[in-house]
This record gives sequence, C-alpha cells and structure tokens, in this order.
Amino acid sequence: MTSHIILGLHGFSAHSDREMHDAGVCLLEDGEVIAAVDEERLSRKKRDGSFPHLSYERVLEMTGLHSEDINDVAFVDRRSPWQTIQVFRYAAETYLRTGVKPWSYLRFWIKHMFEFKRVPPGEIKPIQVAFLEHHQCHAASAYYTSPWDESTVISLDGMGDFSVGGCVAHGKGGNLEIRKRTNGYFSPGHFYMIVTEYLGFIPGRHEGKVMGLAAHGDPNRAYTAMKKVISYRPGKLDFIAGPVAEEFFEVICSPPGTRSRAWYAQNKWGNCKEGITDERPDSTELVYFRKAWADYSPEDIAAAAQKRFEDVVIDFVRDAVSFIGCSNVAVAGGVFANVRLNQKILELPEVDNLYVHPNMSDGGLAVGAALLLYHKQRNQRRFLNYYHKPLKEVFLGPRYHEKEIEDILLAKGIDWSRPHNLASRISDALIEGQIVGLFQGKMEYGPRALGNRSILAVATDPTMRDTLNARLKRTDFMPFAPAILEEHAAEWFPAWRPQDVSSQFMTMTYNVAPSLAALVSEIVHIDGTARPQIVRKNSTPLLHNILTLYHNHTGIPLVINTSFNMHEDPIVCSPKDALMVYLLGAVDILVMEGILVDRS
Repeated sequence: MTSHIILGLHGFSAHSDREMHDAGVCLLEDGEVIAAVDEERLSRKKRDGSFPHLSYERVLEMTGLHSEDINDVAFVDRRSPWQTIQVFRYAAETYLRTGVKPWSYLRFWIKHMFEFKRVPPGEIKPIQVAFLEHHQCHAASAYYTSPWDESTVISLDGMGDFSVGGCVAHGKGGNLEIRKRTNGYFSPGHFYMIVTEYLGFIPGRHEGKVMGLAAHGDPNRAYTAMKKVISYRPGKLDFIAGPVAEEFFEVICSPPGTRSRAWYAQNKWGNCKEGITDERPDSTELVYFRKAWADYSPEDIAAAAQKRFEDVVIDFVRDAVSFIGCSNVAVAGGVFANVRLNQKILELPEVDNLYVHPNMSDGGLAVGAALLLYHKQRNQRRFLNYYHKPLKEVFLGPRYHEKEIEDILLAKGIDWSRPHNLASRISDALIEGQIVGLFQGKMEYGPRALGNRSILAVATDPTMRDTLNARLKRTDFMPFAPAILEEHAAEWFPAWRPQDVSSQFMTMTYNVAPSLAALVSEIVHIDGTARPQIVRKNSTPLLHNILTLYHNHTGIPLVINTSFNMHEDPIVCSPKDALMVYLLGAVDILVMEGILVDRS
C-alpha cells in the first residue's frame, strides 16, 4: 500500500521574499513524523523566517523521497478573509475595553491583506493545499504528540493570524476541537515581550534572559505596577491589558531598519547592548512603562513581571482544565518556553500531568500543521480505528556519516582518532575537567540540545559556569542545565515522576534536593531550581553510557548539557558547524560520530 505523505510548511510562500520567523518544514508519513527541520539550522540565521527552501530540500534528501511523492501540503496560517474578520473583531474589542484606537494597526493589516498568495515549491503537485489556523496548529502539535488520547489542550503565544493570542481545545479520540480563542492584543506573550524590550533585550528572542534575571529580584516590589498592565478575566478564558495593547500597536506597525534607544544597554547583566539592533522594528520608547517602572531596579521589574505572568497564565490554565474537564494538559506556543511557568502548572492540584511540545514556539508549527491536516482528513473519511501515537523521539533532523566527517577533517589538515571505547574516553575527559563537544546521530528537533548536538562539562567545578560563559560568549547570569540519569532523577529532583514525559526534553524546571544542590552549583539557579534533561537508556544510549561511567567514578549522576553553539548562533547542524565552534576554542575535545578531535 502506498504511503500518504504530507508536507508541513511554516513559511510564507515559495514565490515571495516576505518573511515570518522560525520557518521550517516537516514530513509526515501515514501520521508519523519522519523528518522535521527549522530553517535556521541550515541557513545559520537565528530564527530565520524566510521561506524554508533549504529545509525542504534537506528533508527530501534525508528520507529519500521526491517532490512527486508528496500528496498534500499543510500551510500554517489561515487565508486572508478569515484573518481579516478576526483582526477587525479583536481590534474592535480592544477599542471598546481599553479605548485604544487601533487605526495604525488596521492600516498595517490592510496593506498586507493583499499579499496573500501563498504557494509551495513549484515542483510539488499536491492533491490538497490546506491553510490552517496558527493556534490550532500549535494545539495539534501538543495533542497529537502527547502521551494521552484525551487532554485539555492550550496554545498561548504573542499573536497568530495577526489577531489571536491563544486557544483552549479539547483533544479526544483523534478529534481536536477549539472551544475558545483569546484576544491577541491582550496576550501574556505580548506582555512578556514588552518587558523584554523595556529591559534592553531583543523581544521574541531573549525572554529567557528575563526569566533568568527574575530570580535575582524581589517580585513584590513592582508587582502592583504589573497588575495594572495585564489581568486575567476569571471564568472568561481571556486576558485584558491596557497600555500593553496601545504600545504593542505602535511597535508592530513601526518600520524596520531603525534602532531602539535601549536605556538598559550598559547594565551590568552583560550583552544587553544586544537590544540595540537593526533586526527588529523601532521601539515606541515604551513611554508608559518608563514612567510606571522608573523607580524599580531591572531585577525587581523582571521578578514582578515573571510572577504576574505566572499568576495570570496559571489562572487561565485552571479555568481551561475546569472548562474542558480533563486534568491531562498538553501545551504549545511561545508562552510555554518559560520553564519556570511550566513547573508551576505541573504543581497545580487541578493538573495530573503536563506535556509541553518539545518545539513549543513557532518552530513547531510545521509539525502541527501536518498532523492537523492528516487527522482532519481521517475524521472526514470517518476512519474509526484511531490509535494515539505519541512522539517517539525528537531526533528528526539531518545526520552525517563518518566518511563525510573524515573528508572534512582531512581537507582541514586536522588530526583525529577513533577511540575503541568512546563513552569511556568522553567520561575520562569530563572527569579531567575538559569541555566536550558531542555531535552524533540525527539533529534534535526543537530549541534544546539533548545529547546529539550538545556541549558537556562537569557541574561540580565552581568555576565552570564562568569558563563556559567566556568561551561561548554567553550572558553570565543565565544558569546551565544538567543531563541526569533517569535512575537517579528522583533522588536529585524530588518532585520528578517517571510519567513526566516532558522532562526528557528540558521543558520545565524542578527544585533540586537541598542536600545535594551544593555539590553541583553550576546547574542550580539562584532560586534553587534546575532545568534537567532526564536521560533514558533507550532514547540516548551513548549519553546514558557516558553518564553511567561518570557516575561510577564520581558518584555524581549528572553533567552540564548546554547547546552546541556560540551565543546568538543556531545550534550546530553539520560537522562544519561543529568544527567551527571547536576551532573558536569553545570546547577542548570534539566528538563527531566515532571520531575524536583533541586539541591537546
């Protein structure tokens, strides 16, 4: 029987230069994800939003498929007529609730409304080209890859389809029904972006730095000011915001190519000058916020923003669980990149378990679109034999073989060896305090390095954080994350449970056991939490073997696992990318498949 192939696309059009962000593709074969790649990994442009031509060509190469094998194409984002209705509906609601006049935004939308022609690569002759709602694609990525046949499904981000901030859906028996949408002008995602902008970071990219900075402040000092900015409407499954909406209108309608006067540029937290960039629209100078928050330190602003963000989203999740009536919660959307928030959600008594899609931001939309179209087609044909198929692994990108790696090293004149016991050699290097670049197998899908494109280092050396930050050019207050053997996870993270599937993907924090935290200071944040990757033997055998040998020698079942890239670069994809990072001095030894390069 011939397989049914669906191409999921997150990118505007093969015939247009118009950009989005986090572009990428997915190939689905009979409902199974067989390949998924974000364009940034191949173009080497962070969060690249150009049409994913490179990713499209690579997934065909990876799978041995051809363009004529593709049956259907699933685009993210609905057609302009649907979007137009939503844009005007939510703009009118915003005006009625806040008095904010959205004329500039409506002019912006009308200008772009006519640029709606979207086509896949020309050589594809699909039976169907579907255009699917942004947040329904997020919801599909969460529900169809989750462990459960039935779940409360939530999507929240800044804005999708030019107007919608999120949705609540019911996933059951293969059906995914949206039950409520939220007004994007009031979204908690935009609230957090405004705070990111205010603190001098790049919104849409550096929200994680705000979350890290938050642990250094007192959330109570500026909390009252934050309550005036965004609120949750109890029982309504929606949010309300005043000045955020007004200044957001101005931000997204400003012409690109001008610079922001980020007042925080010289702050001690380092790299804040990254907020001054030509890569984003001109700031509105955030006039309201500069007046309202002027008396608070950056640390206290970040702390209060994180707490307010958690409070409103948690209230939303509580109501969503009650509304849908299912305590298994599956989530996607950029809001759930906030790992501290995810911990708070999992701790709710109303929530039995939480699944966070591994590529929770817009990079996961191509997978969501392909899955959504596949299941829509099944339901239309009334197929009754539905079997829920959780995502088996996140190693869905390109892999490279030893011969390719050997050729690259020979061309560069670099010596290499092939150790007999690779895991033992890597473990010994870690014990000696060396920093290891680990490049193996298929590249990870999503924003986390999970052992195939990772940098490993010991967590017991109190100078290692500074060493890594200096070598990788990273910001000094951000914590590093650990990879830990599953067999010891509950000992080190008492709240962890074997059913916490998302803990394999570094998508939430846990409190570190106080009696053990001092032993591994380099992975414990100031608030006593860490964001672990729980390493299972059957999913990442080499990493599991390295950790086992390291534990046998040191009694410590974890090491630092950080992404294999220099700061502000995408995670490495190819051997050439990995070798470049090695030659820049970021790691002491480089392991690529069975090949070892050692600068000593």
